[in-house]
Amino acid sequence: SIQENNLSICCLCVPRLSRNNGRMSLRERADIFCKKTGRKRCVQLPEEALGWDDRECDLWFYTDGEFHPREAPAGNWSHFGSRDSHPGRISVVTVTTGDRHRFHELLFWNFHCQAWDDKELIVVETYEDEPSSFLSGKAAWTSNMKVISLQRLPGDDLSIGVKRNIGIHAASGDMIAHFDDDDLYAPGYLAFMSTRMSYFEGATALKLSSWYVGNAEVGAFGYCDAARLGRRRHMSRKTPEVKIGLYSFGFTLLYHRQVALQLPFGDKNLGEDYDWCIALIEKFGQLSLALMPDEFGVCLHVQHGDNVSDIDPFVYTDVPLKEIRTLKVVESPGFPSFVKLAELVARVEEARQGGILPPKLAKEARDAGIISDEDASERGEIA
Repeated sequence: SIQENNLSICCLCVPRLSRNNGRMSLRERADIFCKKTGRKRCVQLPEEALGWDDRECDLWFYTDGEFHPREAPAGNWSHFGSRDSHPGRISVVTVTTGDRHRFHELLFWNFHCQAWDDKELIVVETYEDEPSSFLSGKAAWTSNMKVISLQRLPGDDLSIGVKRNIGIHAASGDMIAHFDDDDLYAPGYLAFMSTRMSYFEGATALKLSSWYVGNAEVGAFGYCDAARLGRRRHMSRKTPEVKIGLYSFGFTLLYHRQVALQLPFGDKNLGEDYDWCIALIEKFGQLSLALMPDEFGVCLHVQHGDNVSDIDPFVYTDVPLKEIRTLKVVESPGFPSFVKLAELVARVEEARQGGILPPKLAKEARDAGIISDEDASERGEIA
């Protein structure tokens, strides 16, 4: 049955078009998608979709026809085939949502400070009420920044994997780098990762196997290293727990766009990076994905309580702030603010061990969002 707004139609109602030069009809493609995803309905493909590949059809289906893989609204991106990518250009792809507006300024400055001339930022944002005014405002005045904003109904958001695929599709660079909107990246991060990837013969992707982490909730820092943690526990790299630590957490993934067009990310919010890395190795061999420890601190993974994945099981050791200050990531525009927040958290915890927070410190902590008014009131820290 066709809904009045024509946004969703039963697969059985998709008009049958005969095969054209051996290509599947639109109905056949809809039937295959519904069977693959377990959906009962999907949006009707336009007639021009006869010339699309399966990946492009999936982008249309997953977004209920809101993302047209060949037409960019307002011209904010252009369609590039797998062979049309710009050599030497790195496309930074970030996925985000409307409730993460507080991280968007950090994302922009992390990208803007990168010491790599030919770069672009592709942001795929889903929202319920209003898109990010900061992102749209910056994109209007930044020629190498593209924002794709898709409105979704409550409880019907697109998965991280699907949004990654949209960003990769809209990218123009021959290399793709992931930036999480809440993490910190040193200005030399893209140059460092791109150069290091060239050292690994046969590699089509590169990922950090270890990294530094900062916990904004407790004001502490650490170092995640699944391989060394596994050795400490007498586990090999083939152990599931170690593999998850090595191949998950895709905030440091760098890879050729052409590979990702052949091997899209899965429709998942958790584990899509792990599945992609394993699928890449299975398809192209172990050498296709290079793993490299972060010995210089080129990025800092930030924990703040709203993270999708839990990183605690992979923390190898604690790291003092004195050591953190020697890393490359201190040059990130967001680092001073994060350290200030971490130091404030530590002061709050220390003060609470001795009793009630002093009024000035309590106000500072509330303004920074470290403690809520309700929490402070229950502890007698505000009138």
